[in-house]
Amino acid sequence: AERHTHNHELRGKCPVVWNPRYGGYWFVSGYDEVAAVARDSATFTPRYEESAADGLSYIGIIGIPRPPLPPVGIAEAEGVRHAALRRVLNPFMLPPAVARDRPFVEQAAHWFMDQKIAEGAMDLVADFTNPVPAVLTMKMLGLAPEAWGHYGELFHATAAYGKDTTEYQNAISHTPEMISEVLAEAALRRENPGEGILSDLVTMEVDGQKLDDQDVVGIMWNLIGGGLDTTTSLTSLALYHLDEHPEIRQRLIDNPDLLVMACEEYLRWTSVNETLTRTCTADTELAGETIKRGDFVMMSWLGANFDPAVFDEPDQVMIDRAPNPHLAFGVGTHRCIGMHVARMLFQVMMREILTRMPDYKVDREATRFYQGNPELYGVVRMPVTFTPGPSLGTKRPF
Repeated sequence: AERHTHNHELRGKCPVVWNPRYGGYWFVSGYDEVAAVARDSATFTPRYEESAADGLSYIGIIGIPRPPLPPVGIAEAEGVRHAALRRVLNPFMLPPAVARDRPFVEQAAHWFMDQKIAEGAMDLVADFTNPVPAVLTMKMLGLAPEAWGHYGELFHATAAYGKDTTEYQNAISHTPEMISEVLAEAALRRENPGEGILSDLVTMEVDGQKLDDQDVVGIMWNLIGGGLDTTTSLTSLALYHLDEHPEIRQRLIDNPDLLVMACEEYLRWTSVNETLTRTCTADTELAGETIKRGDFVMMSWLGANFDPAVFDEPDQVMIDRAPNPHLAFGVGTHRCIGMHVARMLFQVMMREILTRMPDYKVDREATRFYQGNPELYGVVRMPVTFTPGPSLGTKRPF
């Protein structure tokens, strides 16, 4: 709850600070320092391997202590392996592919809105900002889009609730069956490759070797989790902010082209992926501190994106902020591969809501945010009311 205050204090006094908890790790909150760590993936590796042959324990990217999750695919890959995976995924993620997917997303947004528009009430998260990115993610992966619901429930719940809650435990208990589903689909694709990322993954080779089941699960987990949660959170938090600031909402209604710049500002201001961890591979110095080989490092994207040395009035949302060198997608070789997809999804969903339910009002007392997750931030539920409108009669696109 005090993360902004803590980041502000640390950034001003000690942007690279040692935290003795959980065995000890470095917390990095300054913009320049975070960017330096992110760009140097040789010294600060995203690798995950608990007991490596070189004597180090590599923590990976998803927290200290690390949750009991499989390797995070491309985000924790290095060198030749990382480059090979990006070559396979880029055709699905770069702007030309995103442009081809946009009509599907627009139709999905119309269809999901059609289901609720006449009622004058909906849960913006459950009924719209969650399912629209989810069905696109499933389609891109080559999985059945109509199966988005139970994948969405798993990834949304594990991000939204603390690890000791019933909601989290119930969700994480379904992990084995989800992994079995992905492996069953992978087996089918090995025999009969089709369209989608999964088919390309099971047929690719790295250094003459096909990916094994663990590799495939890790990469798919990475892509499903990224596709089903982060853009949902970005859009939901932006809509919550616009409910509080009707003057900004009206500017976007009157000038929808501003959504391009607004997307960058909400990426910075929400910073939904708040932190990321790495392991130091060699003694080095950062901001006057000596970081030793084997030390763990936690980068605060949130801290970097609110650094007043880089952003004027960082606590304020300026939808036409320029320049806006935010680090919401990271920086360096491991910059988020899905960033173009996320931008398109945000713009389509925002345009749909501001066009078809421009007077939406959030039930702020009933809205619930993520709790107990130092890596991700978002909205669990957000009931809204609005003037009922007509259905477009949109054909279901999946």
